[in-house]
Amino acid sequence: MNERDIFVTLVGLVGAAAILTTFVANLAGRMAPQSKAYLLLNLFGGILVALNSIWFDAYPAFVINVVWASASIWGLHRILRRNRNRNSSETVP
Repeated sequence: MNERDIFVTLVGLVGAAAILTTFVANLAGRMAPQSKAYLLLNLFGGILVALNSIWFDAYPAFVINVVWASASIWGLHRILRRNRNRNSSETVP
């Protein structure tokens, strides 16, 4: 294993740690799955694990992590849209 492979392995481990942290925090009731923090950590983790997966030609893991990250983006979009709608309705007389 060369230095790049070691670096990409560490990237994947950081991503996996982010995903597992959100999972355990959710189970413990410390992080809501609709929170920005939960979704951002899942997005971050999914991207890092996807990068690791594509580097090592692990295509099934790549696909699931792209879907994982995409679901997080979708969830963040819903939060931002809901907040924008809430803010615009508050300013209307």
